[in-house]
Parts: sequence; structure tokens; C-alpha cells
Amino acid sequence: MSTDSEPHTAFIALAKHAFAEQAYAPNDAILMAAAKNLARLQTPTSAWADPTPPLCFDESLKRLAHV
Repeated sequence: MSTDSEPHTAFIALAKHAFAEQAYAPNDAILMAAAKNLARLQTPTSAWADPTPPLCFDESLKRLAHV
């Protein structure tokens, strides 16, 4: 599993290519942010995905309030 501090060279190359197609030369911060966001798209969504069935409005509010 990759970490946030680990450089994503494949994603950096992809971001550079996408920016170059749009004739845009980003600075290093924008390039790293784009690569990080591309890496996030690659990872499975398990942190926020909740397999429970939909709740009524009151139950949803209680869950969001951690009551």
C-alpha cells in the first residue's frame, strides 16, 4: 500500500502528459497535487463507503452526530 509521502512517479508522468496536452506548464506543487489526486483515484474507496442500507432522516442525523 502506498503512503502519502511516497512519490508516485507514474502518476507524475501522467499528470505532466495531461498538462502538456493542454499547453500548461504547472509548477511543482500543482504537479504533485495532480499526481496525488490521480493516485487517490486508483485506490479502492473503502474508507467512506458504508455498505449499510439507507437510513431514515433522523437515523442519518444521529449517525452523523455520532450519537
